[in-house]
Amino acid sequence: MFNYQSSNSLSRRFFYFSKNLLLLLIPNYFFRKRLYAILNQTLDKESELRAAYYFKYNNKIDLSKDAKNLNEIFINQLKKNKQNSHFIDFYNLIRFFNPKYKFDYIYNASNYIDSAIAKKKSVFPIFVKSRAIDGNKNSILLQVNKVKLFHFINDKIKFESKKNIAVWRGDARNNKIRSFFLEKYSNVQKFDIGQTNGNKSIPYYKSFLSINDQLENKFIFCLEGKCISTNLFWAMSSNSICVMPKPKYESWFMEGKLIGDFHFIEVENDFSNAEEKINYFIKHPEKCLQILNNAHKFVEQFKNERKEKLIQLSILKRYLQLSGQYNE
Repeated sequence: MFNYQSSNSLSRRFFYFSKNLLLLLIPNYFFRKRLYAILNQTLDKESELRAAYYFKYNNKIDLSKDAKNLNEIFINQLKKNKQNSHFIDFYNLIRFFNPKYKFDYIYNASNYIDSAIAKKKSVFPIFVKSRAIDGNKNSILLQVNKVKLFHFINDKIKFESKKNIAVWRGDARNNKIRSFFLEKYSNVQKFDIGQTNGNKSIPYYKSFLSINDQLENKFIFCLEGKCISTNLFWAMSSNSICVMPKPKYESWFMEGKLIGDFHFIEVENDFSNAEEKINYFIKHPEKCLQILNNAHKFVEQFKNERKEKLIQLSILKRYLQLSGQYNE
């Protein structure tokens, strides 16, 4: 089983790729043989609602000319000649089905969000890692890139014992929001923020901080990059509080369901009230503990690996039914 508790990125990736390279050696027949037993399980009400949230399309599906079957997807990835957790997670789901079935998909979420397909609201449903929260009916979410995103931790430091600091480390290259944030607020006393990409000569450079280092602070900024905020997953499972504007993009984590000042501390899009809100919550630790409790409850729903697989296979089955392919 994937180790959600490990905070060591290298060990997590090694375990993940080692495990999945071995899984690729197992004939697809054995996956297909298990499908019926899995799908015979009943989705509980919460899981049904989640499946409907991820897959909002209800009409007949016409596949695009770019739709590919299992073998075409595998060969296409071999031509790229590189490891890709998006491919591995997607492939390990669709191999439960008939290899002739076709899927429309795109791995690179930032390319999808910027693409003509997304801007035209896509005339056909397509599987993606992330999507815009608004106007996303044709974007179907699956839990891909798990090794990077779905990394939940066991934070042993109590909130009360942490420093009254809001921390952020990340890549600000070619990102207007993050660059603006650093330019405007890097000198705020209670903010320990900086970019770690490149060398020490770049603007607003600060030394790398591990997850454990960041967890010494009460507040963690979670800033969207080209799409979702990738530190949001582990941060919300910790005993530190996420601080961010209302998210614009969402993934399997259902960022669109998060409520400001209930699951996280919500700040303005230009961060103009961030310092004020941090100071307010420092003075009201009881409100912080309420937010932490709500965040932990939200995270808990993603930790049952069997349930997550069942939801995804149910989504894929419905997609195949609506596209006129599934007749088993």
